[in-house]
Amino acid sequence: MDSNDVLKGLKKQMYVANSEVIAVPNGFSFKEQGAYDFDSLISFFDWSHKNKHVTIDLTRCNNANYQALSLLVLYAWKLKSQGCRVKFEESDSINGASEMFRRLGARGTFTVLTHEHQNFIGNQYKPLFAIRNSADFKKVIEAAESYTEDFNVEFTKTLRYVLSELLYNTLEHGQSHYEYAKKSYRIPSLCQFSWFKNKREVSFIIADSGIGIKEHLEQAFPGQESHEDAIMNAMRPKVSGTFGRNDPYKDKNNAGIGLFLSTNIVRRLNAEMHIVSGNGIVHISPRDITNRKLKSYWPGTLVLVTIKVGREEHGEKLDEMLQNFREEALREQKAADGSEKNEYYNVHIANYFGFYAEDKEAAIRFRNERIFPALEQKKKIRLDFAGIESSPHSFLSALLASPIKSLGMKAYKAIKIINATPDIRETVDFIMDENTD
Repeated sequence: MDSNDVLKGLKKQMYVANSEVIAVPNGFSFKEQGAYDFDSLISFFDWSHKNKHVTIDLTRCNNANYQALSLLVLYAWKLKSQGCRVKFEESDSINGASEMFRRLGARGTFTVLTHEHQNFIGNQYKPLFAIRNSADFKKVIEAAESYTEDFNVEFTKTLRYVLSELLYNTLEHGQSHYEYAKKSYRIPSLCQFSWFKNKREVSFIIADSGIGIKEHLEQAFPGQESHEDAIMNAMRPKVSGTFGRNDPYKDKNNAGIGLFLSTNIVRRLNAEMHIVSGNGIVHISPRDITNRKLKSYWPGTLVLVTIKVGREEHGEKLDEMLQNFREEALREQKAADGSEKNEYYNVHIANYFGFYAEDKEAAIRFRNERIFPALEQKKKIRLDFAGIESSPHSFLSALLASPIKSLGMKAYKAIKIINATPDIRETVDFIMDENTD
C-alpha cells in the first residue's frame, strides 16, 4: 500500500469519525394517535452537533406531517451555523417524508438561506416560506387569503390579523445569525401552511431559532421563573408589547397587546394554538389555556395553529372582537400598573452614581436611605446598570452586601440586576453567594 492509499484511508476514517447520520423516525408529527405529543417530536432535535458532517436521513419515515417536516429545514440551518456540513438523504418513493419534503420545495434549503431574495418553490396547498423581510411577510399573507377566499370575509380578516401579529413577532425577535466566508447571514424564520380542503382545515406553523420568549422578556421583565411562565406572561396585555413590535396597524390602542389580542381571537375561533419556546409549552383552545414544561428544548419559538373553517362560521366582526379585547386589556393593564408600582423599587444606577459607579461612601448612603426603606415596605429592588462602565467590588459590596445578608436566600428573588456587564454580573453573583447561607 503506497502513501496515497494510507492518506486516503486516514481521511476516510477521520470523515467517518466526524460524521453523524440523523434518521427521521417512521412517525414524525406533532400528534401521536390523534393526541398532541410535542415531547416526542422536539426530542428528535439534537442541537449539540458542531463542526460535523451531518446527514438527515428521510428514507425511513413514511408517516409525517408538513409542519413537522418544515422544522427540519430550520434545524439544518441552525446546524450549518454551528459549522456543520449538512445534507438530506431522500428515497425515490412517491409516498412518505421524502416526497413530502420535495413538495415543500425544501430541496432549496441552502439556496434560500444564502440568497435573501429567493424563497421556496413548493406545492400550492403546502407552501413553505422563509421569513426575513416585508416581502416575505406579504407572500405569506397572500397565500393565507387565497385559501379562504370562498369563506366568510370576517374570517379572512381575522386570520390575516392573527398571522400578521405572529409574523411581526418572529421578524422582530426571531433573529439569529451566523458567519460564513467573512459575511454575516440571518437565519430566516419559517412559515408553512397546509390547506386540507376535505377537512376544511387550515394549519400553519411559524418557527424561528432566535433567543426565545424567556430571554427576550427578561430584557424588560427580569427574573422569569420558567419558559412556560414567560410564554404566559408574554400573552398578558402590555407585556406582550415587549414581545411584539411597533404596531403595524397604526392604531395606538394595539401597542403592547398584540399577542394578548391574537391568543384571545384564536379562542373565539374553532382553533387551537400551541406556543413552544425553550422547554416551555402553552396550549390555547376555546376551552382553556394550559402550560407545562417539556422534556426537550427548542432554541427559539414556534407557534402551531390549526383552524376549522366553514363558509358560515366565525361571523363575529373583527372590529367588535378587537374593541372588546382592548377594553379588557386596558382594565388588566391598569391593575397591573398599580401592582408593578407597589411591587418594585426601580433604580437606574447611572442616575445616582454616574457611568463610573465607584464611590463607596455614596453607595452606603444610598443603601441606608433608599434600599433598606424599600425592603421594609416589602418592595423588590430592581437595579438597572445600563451604561455603567465600571463598578468595583467595594462599591457593589457596600451597596448590596448588608441588604442581601438581611434577606438571606430571599435575596435571589427580591433583588434583580438588569443590563449589567458580565464583570458586574459576576461580582454581584459573588456577593450574593458570599452573603447567603
